[in-house]
Amino acid sequence: MKMVRRRCLKSVLLCILFVLGNLLLLAIIQIMTWSSDNTPGYHALLSKNPIYYEKSNNPRATERGEHQIQQSQRETELDRVHKKRREHLQEICRYKKMTFLGFSPENAVRNHFVFDQNSRILYCAMEKVGSTFWRRLFQILAGKSKSKSPFDIDPGDALGGNVKTFSDLPFYMITAIVSSYKKFIIVRNPFERLFSGYIDKIFSLTFSHIGKHIVLTQRPNATHHSKQCGHDVTFAEFVKYFIQGERTKKHRDGHFIPMYDHCKPCQIGYDYIAKLETLEKDTIYILKQLNFSSMASSLEKGFKEKTKNDSAEDQTDLLFRYMKVLEKCISRHEIQKIFWRKEQIRGLIDPDIRFPFSEKESSSLTQEQYLGALHRSVGRTRSKEMAKKFRRDALLKAYSTIPKSDLEALKEILKPDCEIFDYDCNSV
Repeated sequence: MKMVRRRCLKSVLLCILFVLGNLLLLAIIQIMTWSSDNTPGYHALLSKNPIYYEKSNNPRATERGEHQIQQSQRETELDRVHKKRREHLQEICRYKKMTFLGFSPENAVRNHFVFDQNSRILYCAMEKVGSTFWRRLFQILAGKSKSKSPFDIDPGDALGGNVKTFSDLPFYMITAIVSSYKKFIIVRNPFERLFSGYIDKIFSLTFSHIGKHIVLTQRPNATHHSKQCGHDVTFAEFVKYFIQGERTKKHRDGHFIPMYDHCKPCQIGYDYIAKLETLEKDTIYILKQLNFSSMASSLEKGFKEKTKNDSAEDQTDLLFRYMKVLEKCISRHEIQKIFWRKEQIRGLIDPDIRFPFSEKESSSLTQEQYLGALHRSVGRTRSKEMAKKFRRDALLKAYSTIPKSDLEALKEILKPDCEIFDYDCNSV
């Protein structure tokens, strides 16, 4: 029996050696095949540098390769950024879905959501966070506009555009869209957004009805002229109005109320969270993720310059549309200086360049003349860092006028936005 077992064991070992030998032979043949191949694969495997980085005799090909590498690295970094933002949102909202509900009426919330059935995308648009740009862009993405660029659509046509909203949809359809579409939102520092709302709507007098209400409710012994016009509201008075509105839930306006109240981030769960501070990068990234690569490539060319020009033209048009109405309260010259100062606060023109027109010249000033002066007054704001500094200086100066008790109350109101979107509530 022992002899038989030894023979069987010997046979098994011989079989194993035979199989291993054949495998080794096949491997050697495969390696020889690779080494004799004229393709660069084998040499790339042995080389310290991968084939992707090999030098080319064609300068344009080399430049293209380097550009592709840089673009790939940028996209990888943005993947990480957006993943981090999503994870932060999920973590903050994990136990606070019922806490961060907000107080806006249902109809107001529904109107902020725009969607497209063909591309299956959902965007929550809110005021003072790049919505004029993105609403126009969405019209093109949804096939509702024949324009090639959002900058070709008049800013005044941003609202509407035949895009679909949640306003008339039944609940079951809203649920289906939210659970299956790609969803994105644009946010910004909540303190900057509030200040921007004040500058754009109250300081520049375009929301005089709110200005009048603020004077009546927040200014003791206000003059008759101020009550009639609401033209001289300070930022400190505006903040008091905002705090009172959030506490009483009365006289609120969509341009100022907190972002979480607009777009319900803890209830919706967005796939992409763009930030106004990095709007260009985030816009290009989101477009690519949503399979609109051609639009992304188109917008990459001169995005910053086109954005500045678009804003300057829009604000000039706004000034001359409101001027006749506002003349009842203040002179043309003063209105024009307010809009000029507005552009300085926004970091679009140099704050040291004074308004270049006299009171006499203001009376016959045309849109073309005013717009030309804006373009000539860019000055130091050509530098991105300087423009950012000017905006920051104006922001800090404005918030320095707020009493400490109001500032603490304001921080508490804006705390959900700071937490959800990862902003520093102590930044002012």
